[in-house]
Amino acid sequence: MAEFKEDPKPVVPLWLVSFGDMMTNALTFFILMVSMAHQRDYGLIARGLGSFVVALKSHGLPGMMSEDEKIAIFNEFRVRFNLPPEEDPLRRETMMNASDMELVRAAAAQALRPHDELFQPAVAAFEAGSAELTAPSRRYLDRLAETLRPSRGQLLVLEGHGLDAPGAPNDQQLALARSRAVREYLLKEHEFSADRVEARSWFIEVEPAGAGTRCVDARLVTPAGQKK
Repeated sequence: MAEFKEDPKPVVPLWLVSFGDMMTNALTFFILMVSMAHQRDYGLIARGLGSFVVALKSHGLPGMMSEDEKIAIFNEFRVRFNLPPEEDPLRRETMMNASDMELVRAAAAQALRPHDELFQPAVAAFEAGSAELTAPSRRYLDRLAETLRPSRGQLLVLEGHGLDAPGAPNDQQLALARSRAVREYLLKEHEFSADRVEARSWFIEVEPAGAGTRCVDARLVTPAGQKK
């Protein structure tokens, strides 16, 4: 008579255990944040839960779920909080990018912290449609380098403009390329510290087209109370 052998018990993969723990922690933190909030906006709670479930089911990849499937998930959570279905499709799109918007808000809040700054306009000028530093701009940066050099606690912010870009009202790529060109020049030729120099671009110009919209401005920022 053959010996009886018990079927092996199914084994849960170790990665699935870690994943489950991580999801439980994330949900716990979310519940704590909601419970400690000063304002109970159930629409925001439904939006956050919907975004969380959509991210899980789509594995964070675009195109994995149809718009109808995503809308159904968001509306399901709205119904749970006795809210009517969301009617504005533009607002639905905002729900999909809720996490990205929170990062933007956090960065904006950080930028609004009290600080002192020294503004130096047009530290480098460029030819129309170009992001290449001209010889006069290099000489001008050489003269300004020591006044722009950030010391302890300071940050040099380089803001590029690109209103002169062909075929666009304002080309952020051109503007960013210009500010990066100035940054690389200061790092290479004047040995600025890389973690104290940031290159940025203007998204919307506030001036009409002209020389001021094809240059790079500089801001030497010092947080309030920080020793220079």
